[in-house]
Amino acid sequence: MFKTALRNFVGEVFGNTCPGCQKVCSSVCKNCIAQLSDLTSSVSSPKFHNTNLHGALNQQVIVAFGYSTVVRKMILAIKYRNLRSSIALLGGALADRIFDETEKTQQMVSFITWAPTTTKRKLERGHDHAEILARFVARELKLPCRSVLRRLTDQPQTGRSREQRLTAPQFSSRAIDNQCVVVIDDVVTTGATLKGASQALYKSGANLVICAAVASTVLWQSSTESCVLAKARKSRR
Repeated sequence: MFKTALRNFVGEVFGNTCPGCQKVCSSVCKNCIAQLSDLTSSVSSPKFHNTNLHGALNQQVIVAFGYSTVVRKMILAIKYRNLRSSIALLGGALADRIFDETEKTQQMVSFITWAPTTTKRKLERGHDHAEILARFVARELKLPCRSVLRRLTDQPQTGRSREQRLTAPQFSSRAIDNQCVVVIDDVVTTGATLKGASQALYKSGANLVICAAVASTVLWQSSTESCVLAKARKSRR
């Protein structure tokens, strides 16, 4: 009780708010933490986002959450406000998912990387939110985090129609010597960004590219990966 009151006092003094609900608080409020916990433990929470990434149908992207209201607000807070109080919750959940899946397949991951945003967006915001997430996940998994991708196209995916998003952004990659790479993005919708990133990694010598994202904008009906496409703003918990 005292700790909660102290956190709220600190939030009022410094003008901090919870990224999930904008309630005055020094970090993420207890209610939003509970919502994330419920999402993580729910049998209907997405485990994969099925998309066409490497020229094969139903290529799976490892995801931690559906794009529910609280998850969306937390991601946007990182992306546009550089508010990082939810990084441990979102990045920790994604690290757990990656660990679970690579343990099942006994796949040894060489390093973590990310699909970088456009140069213009990084200059405007002063940070790359995908890099922040990737570096946290790498620390959690005790793996190296390497910047190997460079974005060649300067057109962001945000605000584009689904048809426009299907055109994958172009990336180039530093040479990768037959290694297994996990490439991370914040949200997967059509999979175009991760498709462009993984193609560049394969061209540069990667043996295996594992794609992962914090959230999927697909509305999920069950834990057996049945889904329908929908706009993210319609997703409600």
